[in-house]
Amino acid sequence: MRTIIFLLTITALAAAFPGTTKLHYRNLYKPPVGEIKHKPNPRIIGGHEALPHSIPFQTFLEIYNDGEAWYCGGSLISQNYVLTAGHCGDGATEVQVTLGAHKVFETEDTQVKMTSKEIKVHEEYDGGLIVNDIAVIKLPQPVNLTDSVKIVALPSKIDVNNTFVGTTARISGWGLTNGFGDLSEVLRYVDVNVITNIDCGNQFDEEFVDSILCTSGGSDSGSCDGDSGGPLIVDGVQIGVVSFGVMWCLPGYPSGFSRVTSFLDWIATNSDVVIN
Repeated sequence: MRTIIFLLTITALAAAFPGTTKLHYRNLYKPPVGEIKHKPNPRIIGGHEALPHSIPFQTFLEIYNDGEAWYCGGSLISQNYVLTAGHCGDGATEVQVTLGAHKVFETEDTQVKMTSKEIKVHEEYDGGLIVNDIAVIKLPQPVNLTDSVKIVALPSKIDVNNTFVGTTARISGWGLTNGFGDLSEVLRYVDVNVITNIDCGNQFDEEFVDSILCTSGGSDSGSCDGDSGGPLIVDGVQIGVVSFGVMWCLPGYPSGFSRVTSFLDWIATNSDVVIN
């Protein structure tokens, strides 16, 4: 069963986003199997407002190509590189990266904004199959690290065989909070449980490759529109990149991620991050 890709369009402030009056959410979705558990209600499900700047590696991305633009999330993996999803970078020509933000649409002294034209998407990314959904963005100059802008730790090579099943992980982002297409005004997070790919696949009638990682939709918690590319964190280490969810962001269904341990060599080859 192939993925259905939706681009949900919202109207944005033209002054805030030069060169376009519309930005989209670029997301990868899979249809649910069987009877729908809940009525559609797109939002970041079960989220809580983060303590300002307590997730200092979180980045907000406004991504552009000719005549189109969309929102995504990302994470700072070195002073020169941001990690995000392949579907966020696919076809992009320019990215405005915001670091150190809590209220991302307001002016904050902690914010750092940079514009990059160097976006590297995995060579074997396939948005239909949702495989190799990972990308890196090279910043135009090294970002200065502060209390509000820090680098996230990546897994080490000894973690390659760790599935993290049963652990509690944290998703963060500015994704939708209601059904009207509005991003969250503040950075939010939700804690979720990592599940097996078999349990995840059963809810989508698919077999997922090892490079995909899933979290449970239990307690109606998960990612939604605008969260794509953001980090999934366990004990301060990024184990996933927000990749896909269920159609309409239905609560109660798993969220899918690119498994970072499957891409350590690719990240090292395409950035300046040293993987131990």
